[in-house]
Order: sequence, then structure tokens, then C-alpha cells
Amino acid sequence: MDRLMLGLSTTAIGILVVFFGLVILIGCIYVMTLFTRGRDKKPAPAPMPKAVPVPAPAPVEEAAAEAEDDSTLIAVISAAIAAVWQSENTGFVVRRVRRVQSGSARARAARDEQIFSHL
Repeated sequence: MDRLMLGLSTTAIGILVVFFGLVILIGCIYVMTLFTRGRDKKPAPAPMPKAVPVPAPAPVEEAAAEAEDDSTLIAVISAAIAAVWQSENTGFVVRRVRRVQSGSARARAARDEQIFSHL
């Protein structure tokens, strides 16, 4: 009976120490957020300029038309990404767009999972 009481009292003391430690930790985090709240203010970002639609290219040679289609595709992709991320000031800039060759079904599934998991 003596060992049981010693075990229960040790358990109760351990639970109380952990509980009060967590309360103190929560209080410290709350106080730190009060001190750092004013420092996080950043100046308002300048609004992004609206995208100007690209005029349709005149039909020329086949190779030139393909190059024009790539530039149109890049403009469309950049505009779509800018429209989605316009509310967030992440500083994201599209620097390069390259066509990915179709690989195996596993590679396509992995790529799709990577792309759609961040939406």
C-alpha cells in the first residue's frame, strides 16, 4: 500500500509540474508576441500593375509561329500566377518557363501531386 501511494503521489507531482510548466511557457509566448507585435509592421506594398493583354501574332512561318506561341504561353502563365499570388506579397517572379517532356505515368503523377498539393 505504501508503494502505491508513493507511485500515485509521484505521478500527481509530475503531472502538476508539466501542467504548470506549460502554463508558464504559454504565458512567455504571449508576452513575447506583445513585445514583437509592433516590430512586424511593414510598409504597404505598392499595387502590382495590371497585365496588358498581348495582341495575337500575325501568321508567319511555322517556326516563327511556334516561338510566338511560347512567348504567349509564358505571358499567360505569368499572368495567371501573378493573379493568384497578387494578394500575398511574396516577391515571386517567373524567371523561366520550360516545357517538361512527358515521362512515365509515375513521374507525371508525382509532378501533379507536387503541383496540386500547394494550392
